[in-house]
Amino acid sequence: RLGAGASADFFGPYNVFVVVCYVAGFMILALWIPASTIAATITFAVIFGFSSGAYVALAAPCVVQISPFQQIGYRVGLIFLFSSIAGLTTNPIAGAILAAEHGSWVGMKAYAGVLTLAGTTLALGARLYRTGLKWRAVF
Repeated sequence: RLGAGASADFFGPYNVFVVVCYVAGFMILALWIPASTIAATITFAVIFGFSSGAYVALAAPCVVQISPFQQIGYRVGLIFLFSSIAGLTTNPIAGAILAAEHGSWVGMKAYAGVLTLAGTTLALGARLYRTGLKWRAVF
């Protein structure tokens, strides 16, 4: 989390947020799904731990970046409200995927990876909405 905050000061919170969230999503799909050894699982856990820690650390700074001063508290509260709703609903959905007649861990992992990448693409869209196609913009 500390590295994400320090790099966000240099590169911009949205830029770092999008990169680490895409890393998390791709690691779910490319490493966690095919992982069959303990070494692969540990490698996934380490990489995913760094990237998910950055997500937690950078969610609020991303909101602060686009909010007027008077609205910061309200908007940060809203982002954590929506995150909590997602956290409360996705766990039972993943459990239902596992409990289905032909449910498997691969289906649950694919669900997690696809949702991670979809959410990250929305964050990238917000960044592009504010900066345009200026890829070097510190935002």
